Amino acid sequence: MKRIPTQLPKGARIYLPDEAARKRHVEGTLLGIFERWGYREIVTPTFEFLDVLARGTDENVQASMFTFVDRETGRVLALRADITPQIARIVATRMRDEPKPIRLAYLTNVFRYDEPHVSQYRELYQAGVELLGLEKQEAEVEIIAMTMEGLHGLGLHRFQMDLCHLDFFRGLLDEIGDDEVARDLRAALARKDAGTLERLVAAAAPPSAVGEALLALPTLVGGEEVLDRAGSLARNARSARALENLAEVYRLLKIYGLGESVLLDLGEVRGFDYYSGLYFETYVSGFGASIARGGRYDDMLGRFGYDCPAVGFAFDIGRALSVMATQGVDVPLPGPEFFIIDFTREKTAALSLARRLRDRGASVSRDIVSRALAESLAYARAHRARHALVVGGERTAAGELLAIDLAAGTERVLTVADVLEAPERAFASTFREGRS
Repeated sequence: MKRIPTQLPKGARIYLPDEAARKRHVEGTLLGIFERWGYREIVTPTFEFLDVLARGTDENVQASMFTFVDRETGRVLALRADITPQIARIVATRMRDEPKPIRLAYLTNVFRYDEPHVSQYRELYQAGVELLGLEKQEAEVEIIAMTMEGLHGLGLHRFQMDLCHLDFFRGLLDEIGDDEVARDLRAALARKDAGTLERLVAAAAPPSAVGEALLALPTLVGGEEVLDRAGSLARNARSARALENLAEVYRLLKIYGLGESVLLDLGEVRGFDYYSGLYFETYVSGFGASIARGGRYDDMLGRFGYDCPAVGFAFDIGRALSVMATQGVDVPLPGPEFFIIDFTREKTAALSLARRLRDRGASVSRDIVSRALAESLAYARAHRARHALVVGGERTAAGELLAIDLAAGTERVLTVADVLEAPERAFASTFREGRS
């Protein structure tokens, strides 16, 4: 027999039913939090013309896009690699007259032609928000607080948020004024390579105050004391403004009661090309990659002709699932409330029960396979059904059914007519708990 090819492309993933249920739990939890904070969901196209997407997308992300040709126009299309530029363009072109601030939320997938690494694939699922039209530090604090609430909502309570302000470093680079040196300094800081950083600073020979500040960057990590240490090094207006902004954000976070979860890190530069100011990444204990990141990107909407401040963040759903599994976070996996087993020929009662229960909002599955009762009950338990309703069995008379609570192991004989008339009375706890 010829072998049928079944291999997936590199970086692709299948979510089997239980995995899909866990994924939906994470997405539903996060979207519910976003909605409670007043954010409205937006849905953007999976693919667009490459030249349109490229306007708001950084070059390194453009290089990772999946592209193909539109048969109708001959133009190059691309799968979105980042949803934020799409939202920025939509706000700039379709929503600029809406009252500010604009709060938008999304659940989406993005596609990046990268080498897959820790709990990440070439199709990534994200949940996030964008807050547009608000310059105040309360905007950053709002999204940070939402990120932390999302972590708690997922059962991830041991986490740390690394918080930086990229303009502190940019202010130092302004005083050097050499783009090539700036790139090398960024690369060294990104690697936390203190030796190379020291060599580069010595070669550049900047003013002593600038050199001192650059060399201190890898050590400017910690709590509130970092702000005081950095303040003595900020000799230019841009760096000083960055510290003022960061200090105010930190002050407000403490009012929220969230200061203890924050680690200040002024040597962090990974969001340098994308974000315009404050930037954060969130790490969960025992997991080496960040599962949520975000910050301010005030320059993004200007690429589409509309100057408007903006801040946002996104959760990596795949990484969230991985760390939840690592930490043993229990996710309830639903099964049908009712599993109907029918031994009659006419099927009237079983079909009427199924329709009536579904009409009342319950989930119902039927056993259509002819087999022994024990086998049907084993199937029901394997699929996490709560109740088995046996119609036409040996232990009931005509017009009756056997109701088996599969979790409790208890049994009752009920009339079919009573269940059809008032399902909520016959199964009060099931309907009261609102599982459907």
